[in-house]
Amino acid sequence: MTASLPSLPLPPSRRTLVRGAAAALGAAGLGLLGRRAWGADNDKPITLSWTGTGLCLSPIVVANELGYFTRNNVKVEIINFAGAVDQVLESIATGKADISLGLIHAWLKPLEAGFDVKVVGTAHAGCIRVLAPKTSGIASIEAVKGKTIGVSSPAGYGRQFFSTALARRGVNPDQDVQWRVFPADQLDIAQKKGEIDVIADSDPNLYLIEKRNPGAYLEIANILKGDFKDRLCCIVAARGELVKRNPQQVAAVVRSLHQAADFIAENPNEAGRAVSKLFPKVAQQDLGSILSTIGYTHHARRFDLAKEIESYAVDLKQVGVLKKSTDPARFAKFLTVDVLA
Repeated sequence: MTASLPSLPLPPSRRTLVRGAAAALGAAGLGLLGRRAWGADNDKPITLSWTGTGLCLSPIVVANELGYFTRNNVKVEIINFAGAVDQVLESIATGKADISLGLIHAWLKPLEAGFDVKVVGTAHAGCIRVLAPKTSGIASIEAVKGKTIGVSSPAGYGRQFFSTALARRGVNPDQDVQWRVFPADQLDIAQKKGEIDVIADSDPNLYLIEKRNPGAYLEIANILKGDFKDRLCCIVAARGELVKRNPQQVAAVVRSLHQAADFIAENPNEAGRAVSKLFPKVAQQDLGSILSTIGYTHHARRFDLAKEIESYAVDLKQVGVLKKSTDPARFAKFLTVDVLA
């Protein structure tokens, strides 16, 4: 999710068939792999697309490296797709890809347009935060009123998340604050120059900013805390036709991703080593530290997926992202399918 990290393909090529390679990553992975395999008996691979740059989506890489897809009897072909959200959803709806993962804040508006895409699971609870310099006197969300917020994308996850957080505190995100866009790895430079007052972005970028500026920043908002505690962040979406035709195959992919997410939560350092080749600018130790904070135990086996989608729809409707005519409850019920039921 961070623009400063390069988009690298999964080795050995951009289109990689999943393999089981758990032995190198220790007994914890082997223990998981020893359980009974569940899944769909289908020889046609599922095409799973992702950006190749989102550290928070590490369950894709871990499921690939540790063989969770294989254990769940589903063949998965992973491809990198760096297009806009509506292009990703169109690729799923038209059959160019079967499943993809992305941030709920960015996906709900395009999904409102009526793509034949269903939300079938989640990847994690969150990695988006907001930082203010300790010398600024800004110590709360309310204190951002009248200030300038730096983000890495004009309509990306940082702005989407913090807009809803501001609105919940009575601050109009369109009228009471200003937004400015800078490259992700230059947001702290822009703040030091006085061009912005606070930074809204995700890890690993914010982690690296804090590491470059030890003790300089105060976290004033976090998608894992406060109003957003115990809520999902990135979702798993699948083509509606595939969900109807072969829900077992979709369920096998979702189950594999959940198992990989649980592995990351229990073994963040091992997971950091598994994904390190995709993030060469971040030290392996730092990757493990970041992965330990993202909330990988929060997934659809443990909460009501439709209710969480509804809560986000309410927030995004309040800040004008979704249409005034959209009924959040009906919208969420229409979008979600519990393939693990």
